[in-house]
Amino acid sequence: MTRLFCGKEDSLSNSSHSEEERQEILEEKSLSLLEKLEKVIHSKSKVQCCSTSKSSSLSKIMKQELQLFHSTENLSSNIIKLGEALKTIPSTSAEAEREFSAAGLFITKLRTKLRDKITDYLFS
Repeated sequence: MTRLFCGKEDSLSNSSHSEEERQEILEEKSLSLLEKLEKVIHSKSKVQCCSTSKSSSLSKIMKQELQLFHSTENLSSNIIKLGEALKTIPSTSAEAEREFSAAGLFITKLRTKLRDKITDYLFS
């Protein structure tokens, strides 16, 4: 990670710095505060541009994988991974929806301090 400012403990004579790091530190010391801020903002905007292009390339890859599957009917490793990931997403059931609906009849704004034992008794 590139630092904007060098502290007192960061000396250029430190033997752990490579020549490139020393040159970078010298260049940063000569920059004004405005230039340093612009440099950081520019580097952050590059990261954001890259991340959006990665998401679009991901969608292209997935489209290609699905087209390959439709034409050959062979599962690739990416399709298998996608299927496994989708299996982990829990689906809701009608039974769970009914339980929440029934809970709304018993637990209201006025009746909020029901014990677990009482609510279990009401739902059984």
